[in-house]
Amino acid sequence: MNTADATKPSGFLGKLPLLLALGVGAFLALRRVHGNPHMVCTFAGVSGLLVAWFFVLRLSGRAMAVDAVRPVKQHYIQASVQIVLYLYWGYHWSVGDERPIYAQAPLILAQFFYLYAFDALWSWTRGRAWRFSSGPMPIVLSTNLFIWFKDDWFVWQFAMLAAGLLGKEFIRWTKEGRRTHIFNPSGFGLACAATVLIATDSTDITWAKPLSTTLQVDHIFLVLFVLGLVVQHFFAVTLMTFAAALAMIISNIGYTQLTGVYLFASQNLPAAAFLGLLLLMTDPSTSPRTNIGRTLFGFGYGFGYVLAFEILGKMGAPELYAKLYPVPILNFTVQLLDRFAKRGAVGRLNERWQQGISPKASNNIHIALWSAVFAVMWTTGYVPGLVNKRHPGDSIPFWKKAIAEERYDAVRKLIIVAGTQAVAGNSPAAYNELGIASLVHTVDDASDLTRRKSAASWFATAAERNHIEGNKNLFMLFLFGSVHRSDADLVRAINVCKVQVRDHDDSLAAFLLGVASETGKAMPFDLGEALAYYSHCPADYLPAQKGIARIALRRAAAIKLDRIVPVLQAAADAGDGESCYYLAYMHLVGNGFGQDADKAQLLTQRAAKLGFQPAIQATQARKLAPFQTPRLKFMAHPGWATSLPIGG
Repeated sequence: MNTADATKPSGFLGKLPLLLALGVGAFLALRRVHGNPHMVCTFAGVSGLLVAWFFVLRLSGRAMAVDAVRPVKQHYIQASVQIVLYLYWGYHWSVGDERPIYAQAPLILAQFFYLYAFDALWSWTRGRAWRFSSGPMPIVLSTNLFIWFKDDWFVWQFAMLAAGLLGKEFIRWTKEGRRTHIFNPSGFGLACAATVLIATDSTDITWAKPLSTTLQVDHIFLVLFVLGLVVQHFFAVTLMTFAAALAMIISNIGYTQLTGVYLFASQNLPAAAFLGLLLLMTDPSTSPRTNIGRTLFGFGYGFGYVLAFEILGKMGAPELYAKLYPVPILNFTVQLLDRFAKRGAVGRLNERWQQGISPKASNNIHIALWSAVFAVMWTTGYVPGLVNKRHPGDSIPFWKKAIAEERYDAVRKLIIVAGTQAVAGNSPAAYNELGIASLVHTVDDASDLTRRKSAASWFATAAERNHIEGNKNLFMLFLFGSVHRSDADLVRAINVCKVQVRDHDDSLAAFLLGVASETGKAMPFDLGEALAYYSHCPADYLPAQKGIARIALRRAAAIKLDRIVPVLQAAADAGDGESCYYLAYMHLVGNGFGQDADKAQLLTQRAAKLGFQPAIQATQARKLAPFQTPRLKFMAHPGWATSLPIGG
């Protein structure tokens, strides 16, 4: 049907939105959908609302005409490129026996049904014919490259698509003599979703993090480059991609020269950013028409990505959204960039650039230059490719050393690298490091309890993947921080520690079991058992020797402490208030020393000055009260266990 027929009912096409709305409901037959009450509500509700909307329009007597438009070359080429990427990426990204992208395919299809139906019903509601076209295809496919909402929150996936379409509908300007949309629809919808997710700290209700990190599959840079060439060949957007890549390369080199560390932490150019500059910002409809305008647009995206990456990091927000925000901002500058490119000396330069040779030949030259730069990047190992060279920053010990050296922004970069290795590499050691980072580093204003709960979850995730250090940290956090994810986690950690003591003479495991037995926390109270565990540790292991001192002082029995005096004395001389406190009582009762009440009082006062709370309380009395075991929260515990030490 052509535009002249748009006011007439359109037979089957006029009923197609109803069929698509019912089709959304048909996805209730999927086990993944009908097995989740939230998904049932989402699909039944969305389908029902679309169907009701259709009949309201029908009964109101509104014209429900359709203007069928041939598929737009820009749309079907973009969609074809995106589908190839989904197939390649989906094949290489697996979790157990499942390939998440392939598993998501039916839900992506459901989004096609939804967006076409929504587009039609919205058009009719606005009193115009529905342009049945290829427009929704790249919106759905592009959006799903960056954000999926998890099943319990999937209704927001539909809302995100609607936001993109409504942005195209309402935010418009006059460009080259006609009214058209300002923003790339998928870029606008993604930016809206990202803003809400950041504001509500809700990124974890989406798959945005895995989508950002798991893109780094084998040969992905070459695949993205080749797919990008298709778009560049047909739509002459090469200058945008080329300039954006150069901006990121310049920024990365300059940052490293200034700080001694790496801008993007574990890589010179993130695969997700490469995806953004090739397949997100290159929408011909919302980009400049002039060569200089396109070049400036590309530089704007590259430097804008770097700026957004830094700003989001400083805010404590996920840096993964950095690739999204420059797009709508730059879309708003398109006419300004083109006007700048047509004026004065810049205009004369642009005119010679564009009119010196044919547009096709000019674009081929741009493609050749971009290809040469990419070839250098790919063959030298600047991006993963022909040379299998691991980036120096792709190392947790590297960033732990950088923190120790007080390098710029090293804490945030450690968390980025550990998070990527944990999620994309399913590394239990990295999950354990995230738990440690939650406890010892401050990157946001979360409360202490929130940090401990977060650490407990990370440690438990590492522990359930049979990570020894994760189990020990989980046990230690429960003993000294009173937080754990589940009782089953704790039981497993205790059993792992017992095996470590029996088979590997693990000092930390023995100490933790000793504390649990001494306090009756997580294990039956048994001072004899506790003493046996502490005695299993080496003679110079300070935490265990403190435990022996506590038990001896508590029992006031024949446990001679002479052999542990040197260890406690060395710690006290180094400024350990807890050791001073135990030495004070050893002087008071004459165990390990001759009995000396004055020396005991002096040591208690020193412990108080060093900030040991039980000693502070003891000095408030006229004389030392009988020994009481300090509460766990006042005891020092060993450092968190790691399998990735600095220099390791």
